[in-house]
Amino acid sequence: MGIPASIRLRKPREFQEVRSSGHRIQCGPFIFQCRLAPEACPPKLGVVASRRVGNAVKRNYGKRLFRELFRKHSAELPPGSELVIVLRNHFDHASFEDLERRLLRAMRTIAAMKEDGEGTR
Repeated sequence: MGIPASIRLRKPREFQEVRSSGHRIQCGPFIFQCRLAPEACPPKLGVVASRRVGNAVKRNYGKRLFRELFRKHSAELPPGSELVIVLRNHFDHASFEDLERRLLRAMRTIAAMKEDGEGTR
């Protein structure tokens, strides 16, 4: 099933905006970058898996994995969030539960920043 294209970051410009002006959280097997847009649209996701991560099978597995985690837990993010996940080459050494726990912790950190008023730049 996956997530619809309307809630995915697709263009390089969208990725660059999040990476340059968003908040960055190191999460071990991946890097969590989030930008809080002022408009209240549904959260959007983009996954970056460079060739350093591994072969095509490993990169596609990582992208599918994080799209599924985003689909399950996107309600944790405030409206207007644009999220970029950058995979590291050792992401597959962590269990699904560990990745899920790390992602949820980062999402809750961003939600707390939005509540404190630090989210918009």
